[in-house]
Amino acid sequence: MTDIATLRRQALGARRALNPDQTTHASQRAARRMARLPRVARARRIGLYWPLASEADPRWLAHRLADEVDYFFPRVAADTLVFVPVIDPLDRSGWPQSALGVFEPPGCGLPIEALDVLIMPLAGFDVDANRIGLGGGFYDRSLAAITGRGYRRPHFYGLAVEAQRVARFTPQPWDIALDAVITERAVYRRGTR
Repeated sequence: MTDIATLRRQALGARRALNPDQTTHASQRAARRMARLPRVARARRIGLYWPLASEADPRWLAHRLADEVDYFFPRVAADTLVFVPVIDPLDRSGWPQSALGVFEPPGCGLPIEALDVLIMPLAGFDVDANRIGLGGGFYDRSLAAITGRGYRRPHFYGLAVEAQRVARFTPQPWDIALDAVITERAVYRRGTR
């Protein structure tokens, strides 16, 4: 069985091989597909991320959903993520850059469980919607305390381009399970096989 580090390198290499137009087109199609998911269409508080380099861009979702949706972006605080509301999900002016090189919104955030939907970046995924993160563990650590809750937690979705799909793998015990991964071609749901 291929190890996670190898799968991560494979997925990231495939993503980086796409040109910016291909990534934009795939992001737009994936956002259109995601907007049709009932839980996303009904959501009023959505956590997004600002895409780095060749990552799929979740901000296209803002073009597809109702104006009543509030958007939140992550900021690292004490080695975990907090989610800060932003007025315009397409504008990062005034956002400072973190030590990791990520632009993060200023201000106070709501607890993660206040979100209806959380869209996460990923390095790779498989057909069972298992996520390979970028290796920092920020999402896994931040969400670990609320993942077992059935009564109030956001729905967790990964956004990716199809090129990031890798062979099936067994997730690590600390990996946060996604409800689905959405690409320009398909919705990969957890546990539907």
